[in-house]
Amino acid sequence: MNTAPPGPTLRTLSDVLRHSARQFAERPALSAAPVRLTYAELDRCVDALATRVRAVGIRPGDRVGMSVARGPLALVASAALMRAGCAYVPLDAAHPSRRLRHIVDNAGLQVVVCDESGRAAPEIAALTRLQVDGDDLVPGPFAGAAEDDTVPGPGSVAYVMYTSGSTGVPKGVEVTHANVLAMLTDALPLFGFADCEVWPLQHAHGFDVSVWEMWAAVAVGATLVAVPRAAQQDPESLAELLLRHRVTRLHIVPSVFHHLAEVVEEEAVHLPLRNVTFCGEALNYRAIQSWTRSQPGPQPAWCNVYGITETTVYNTFKRLTAEEVTRAVSATPIGTAYDHSPAVVLDEELRPVAPGCTGEILIGGRQVTPGYVDMPELTAERFLQLPGRPGRWYRTGDLAHRDEAGQLHYVGRRDDQVKIRGFRIELGEIDHALRAVPWIGDAAAVVESTARGEPALAACVVTEHAAGPRHAADDKQNEALLDRLRKELAAVLPDHMLPGRVVCLDRLPLNTNGKTDRRALAEDLSRRS
Repeated sequence: MNTAPPGPTLRTLSDVLRHSARQFAERPALSAAPVRLTYAELDRCVDALATRVRAVGIRPGDRVGMSVARGPLALVASAALMRAGCAYVPLDAAHPSRRLRHIVDNAGLQVVVCDESGRAAPEIAALTRLQVDGDDLVPGPFAGAAEDDTVPGPGSVAYVMYTSGSTGVPKGVEVTHANVLAMLTDALPLFGFADCEVWPLQHAHGFDVSVWEMWAAVAVGATLVAVPRAAQQDPESLAELLLRHRVTRLHIVPSVFHHLAEVVEEEAVHLPLRNVTFCGEALNYRAIQSWTRSQPGPQPAWCNVYGITETTVYNTFKRLTAEEVTRAVSATPIGTAYDHSPAVVLDEELRPVAPGCTGEILIGGRQVTPGYVDMPELTAERFLQLPGRPGRWYRTGDLAHRDEAGQLHYVGRRDDQVKIRGFRIELGEIDHALRAVPWIGDAAAVVESTARGEPALAACVVTEHAAGPRHAADDKQNEALLDRLRKELAAVLPDHMLPGRVVCLDRLPLNTNGKTDRRALAEDLSRRS
């Protein structure tokens, strides 16, 4: 079994790739039709692009935008930027202009590495562009390892990931090489990797699951199979890809797995996966049970992990038992914290709660990141010292309880932050955008449950009189109103933050503190469904 974590001599992610290029030189590293790179060839591609990065004047410590389609170029470009000592900042050209402009300005970006998909956005086009394409996936001749003594060490920032912000703007989280190496050191031994693993490279580089997807694979010498855009959006195509490449492991958001499980059962596709690891959302037990019914022979190990951007992707690990899958408990089991990323459950006064009692999760240890870009007050509020506990701790805002055996069970959010299809979303950011629409007087975003039992966004709005009737008279009028709203919101919010339903109300309910009562709104929507 290949479970060895990165050794102490590996100080950066670039070192991890260099080490694997020597240890697994001829093993396939990346498959993206028609490209197939070994680890030695991948390393040479990264060296070549890192040389181009330095040639355009980018220096160690710079933040550099990265706007490429998800897939092979995301791995090569991010690895090259880190090898040049830079921090990559994901930029999705499909996101609204205002959001892109904020990220560019807040991160102080001057240069962007982009492919054809990233050229059109004005905010990206205005930067100095280093164009990448399929030629950057063609390895040149081996020229020896080009080392650069000026490249920063483990404390340097590897990437800046922008998450949804409750103030109406996204906030950038700086994550160091040491943070990611700490995650790999603690997490890799838990999964029991075999010598030749294969898993899909499917998550966008603006979603930090991609960090685990890419660098866990590199660390253990696994083969990454790039998932084409068509397969990302079509579970039948994804199932076919998993079968064709004989994928052994799957890291996936539960709502996406639900659709895949439906296809696998309906089409009687046999996918002999060894492991399925869920992340980003509450578990969907029905999807697991559906998969189990449809797949003969040994079942994969079902695992669940928990973590957030501010504490470097994953912080806990749980292998589900057959009884837990069958019983389908309401609270999602997330297991135990990693050795060097302790988790505590505290009350509002930051005191430990008894087993079985709900409190807020705080994460400490080596995976706690430096903080937010240019937001010192928020950094001081969320990253703090705890009396009697060493180091810095991060207040996650997530609620959980610990059972008598010490296992953590996720309950929900302390505030209005939610996860939809794996994306962490602040409902306050959507509120902010809704209230900026001229014909809306007041509004609140609410999470409702679809007929499939999946979370979805709805907008509860109080319209101005000039916008027409407060209550849509029929489905056709509702659809027209929703279409109008989504078009206006698309200027400031990405697709995954657009509501799928709009409900007009005379007023929004308030709780005893005078704040919008989202729980009452959600209950009202449930009655209307």
